[in-house]
Amino acid sequence: MNNLNNIYERLLNYADNMKIIDTHEYLNLTKNYVGDEPDVLCDYLSHDISTGLLSAGLNREDFAKIRDYKVDIINRFKILEPYLECVKNTLYYRSLELSAKKIHGINEISIKTIEELNSKFKKTASRADYGNYIMKDLCNIESVINNWLSDDMNQVMTDLLVYSWNPKSFTFPDIKAIRENGLDFEKLSLDEYCEEYKQHFLTLLNKGVKTIKISMAYEHSLYIEDIDYNSAKKLYSDFVKKYKELKKGEVENFQLKFDKKLQDYMLHFVLKIANENNFIVQIETGIQDETSNSFKNIDSMITTNLFEDYSNLTFDIFYTGYHYGRRLINFAKTYANVYIGLCWANIISLQTSANAFYEMLNTPRTKVFGFGGGCGFYDGVAGHLILAKQKFCKELSQKVCNGECDIDTAENFLQSVLYDNAKRTFKL
Repeated sequence: MNNLNNIYERLLNYADNMKIIDTHEYLNLTKNYVGDEPDVLCDYLSHDISTGLLSAGLNREDFAKIRDYKVDIINRFKILEPYLECVKNTLYYRSLELSAKKIHGINEISIKTIEELNSKFKKTASRADYGNYIMKDLCNIESVINNWLSDDMNQVMTDLLVYSWNPKSFTFPDIKAIRENGLDFEKLSLDEYCEEYKQHFLTLLNKGVKTIKISMAYEHSLYIEDIDYNSAKKLYSDFVKKYKELKKGEVENFQLKFDKKLQDYMLHFVLKIANENNFIVQIETGIQDETSNSFKNIDSMITTNLFEDYSNLTFDIFYTGYHYGRRLINFAKTYANVYIGLCWANIISLQTSANAFYEMLNTPRTKVFGFGGGCGFYDGVAGHLILAKQKFCKELSQKVCNGECDIDTAENFLQSVLYDNAKRTFKL
């Protein structure tokens, strides 16, 4: 046991002193915090843990009040406290607790500490260099692939954040967003519509965008059907007809959507353009992290036709393909253009992720991207990264003790999955 502990400590020390490439976040490019003002409950409850709280019975009205910085934080925490007790066993909570400790020196999130934690969070989040302080100084993260929730062509690269583009408004168009981008379906044929977004993509490519990120699992099956041009043209024509029938002023309020087959055609168009440019595509899979989503969209894993039809694409498949981890590991072993993305998986389920990681140790070490927080706030990344490194080092130390590899090989694996693979593949 001492040998195991010694190996673990050596590997963790190695991981703590190396540079990290973060392959997936949602960090805001224009401000340091989620709400109108820095507030620890607004930020800390903005993502992963919210699902657990709502599942535990917290109603949405109270949830909104808890995140309202205008309300006294003690009164808000009293509403939160019974539900927070229900999720303290989760990794979502543990990662926040680790963040509070690492960044603000607060060992627990409780009614005794919440005022001090909020005061320290406000001070830190108000720093002009807050993002670099958290990511570079505390976490040793060199670069982040950042997917901000906007389809804004004016997104810019920084020395920390590089941009990932989500073509959602093209493949699953939100009418209001499309009109704000200056496109009008009444004036565009299917070919013209596709050409608009081809030029959009090429413009972003020239600006330094590193990857396309497809988040179809939240509103679309992971299987993308092949749809012929004539069928797509008919479906697009039917869509435009419905669009024209809407009275002026009603478009923004009407839930007009592409037919699923037309969505598939558009997704294939996106992949074809990316394939022509030898690009990288990140695909979300896995759990539905909000209670309003449909689990039918994850009943079947991505099929191999994508990997074979788009051989010039590099596929970064998120969340270890959760719940289909073994299938994705096999894909990565079989296809040179398929990579396993461990982003977010590190705090979905520790045991599932640990088991998957252990099996990945039989995969070429070049095929794994080890960390991406999937966070929309800087503090959240710190705790998530701690959990990820602890998990990797635990599984690797066990492999060393079992005689399956030596400690140098284990360190090389850490170097590959936490830095080298992403650095090389995303050309950072």
